[in-house]
Amino acid sequence: MKRRALLLLFVLVPLSAPLAAAGFGLFQHGGRGAAQVGAFVARADDPSAVRYNPAGVARLEGLQFQAGLDFQAPKDQLDTAGQSDLAHHVIQFPPALYATWKPEALGVPLTFGFSLDAPFWTITNWDTALFPGRFQTIRQETTLFELRPTLAWAIDERWSLGGSLRYVRGGYETSFATLEIFGFEDLHFVEAETQAASQVDGIGFDLGVQYSASNWGWGAVFGTGVSLDGGGDMDTFPREPISDPAVEAAFNRRFASSAVNMNFELPPTASIGVWWGITESLKLEGDVVWSGWSALDRTSIDTAGDLPFSPCCPAAIQRDRDWKDVLSLRLGAEWKLSPMWALGGGLAFEPSPVPEETLEPGYSQGDTTVVAFGASCNLPGLSFDVGYSFHQSDDRDANIYNYPVPDPGTYSARAQVFSISARWRR
Repeated sequence: MKRRALLLLFVLVPLSAPLAAAGFGLFQHGGRGAAQVGAFVARADDPSAVRYNPAGVARLEGLQFQAGLDFQAPKDQLDTAGQSDLAHHVIQFPPALYATWKPEALGVPLTFGFSLDAPFWTITNWDTALFPGRFQTIRQETTLFELRPTLAWAIDERWSLGGSLRYVRGGYETSFATLEIFGFEDLHFVEAETQAASQVDGIGFDLGVQYSASNWGWGAVFGTGVSLDGGGDMDTFPREPISDPAVEAAFNRRFASSAVNMNFELPPTASIGVWWGITESLKLEGDVVWSGWSALDRTSIDTAGDLPFSPCCPAAIQRDRDWKDVLSLRLGAEWKLSPMWALGGGLAFEPSPVPEETLEPGYSQGDTTVVAFGASCNLPGLSFDVGYSFHQSDDRDANIYNYPVPDPGTYSARAQVFSISARWRR
C-alpha cells in the first residue's frame, strides 16, 4: 500500500507545475492548509503547524514529516490608452518542508519542530520594450526562504504553547528605466535600464498558544517583523545600441558596475482563530490576521558614491512605500468523509497594503478574494493532501509615470494556486 501511495505522489507532483508567487506574502502552505485558505491557526495538527501555529506542534506524537510544493499561476495586466501589457511570471518551485519529533524518553511534554519554506515569493517581469511603467519598475523579484527551529510544550490535555526562531534569507532584485542626458549644446537622450540585486537576511520569532476542547478550540500567534538587508551589485546598460561612439564612451564612464545595499521588511503579525465542530466529522474555523505592513515605509538602493543618474526619473533608488496595516479574514472547513478521505474548502479576503499614492508595477495587486477547495487521503502512516485556490484581485487605477508626463492606467490581477503535500508519521 505504501509503495502505491508513493507512486501516487510522484504522479501528482508534475500536475502542479506553474508557480510564481503570491501578492503580499504566502499564507497557504501544504495541500491541506491551502484547501482551507490558510485558516489553520486554531486547528494546526500536522507538521505544517510549525508555520501556522508552533503551539500545535505539542500535540504531534513520535516522528512526523511533511513535504510539498506550493505552485501559483498568476496573471498581472496593465491597461493604458491603446495598449495592454501582461507581466511575465517566471516558473519557480519553492519547497515546503516540515518535521516534528516528540522524544518518548525525554520525560517532559516537549516537542521539537523544524521547517524550510517561503514566506514571500514573487517574480514579476514587465519586459515589453515600451511598457509604460518602465520608469518605475520593469522587474521586481522578492524570493525569500525561511528556516524555523521550533519548541512546543503541552501544558495539559487542552493547553499548549510554542515558539519558533525565524531566519529569513533570499534575493531582492529590481530593475527600472531612466532617461539619461549627454552633452551640453547638442543633447543626446539615452534610455537606460538599471538592474540591482542583493542577498538579504534577517531574524525574527513567533510565539503561539492553542486551546483544544472536545468540540471547539482556539489559537493565537504573534510574530515579530523581520528587517532584511544585504549587499549586492548594480549595473546599468542602454536599452538600445548607442550609435554615437562619443556618447557610448560617456555612458560607459558614467555607469560603471557598483556595489549596493538594499532593504525590505516583513511585517509583524498577530493572528487569532476559533474552530467549532458542528458535527463529529465537520469542523469550521475562522481566522483574523493583522499584518503590520506600515513597517515598510521605504526601500532604498544605497551606493558608496554619488548616484550617476540624470534627475528625471530614478524613483526606485529611494522609493517611498508607506504601506499600511491590513486585516485579513479567512474561513475554512474540513469534512471527514471516512477514516481515509476528507474534503476541505474555504473563503478569504486579503487586502492590499499598498496605498494609491505609492502604487507601482512591482506590487500592483488590489484587494483579493480567495476561494479554495481540496482533498486529503489518509493511509496508515501516510497522508496525501491536494489543494486549489483561485485569487481574484480588485482592479486598481493609477497614474503611470511615463516620461515626460504620467499616463492613466488600470492594473488587474488574478491567480490560481495549486498545492500538494505528503505527510509521513511513525
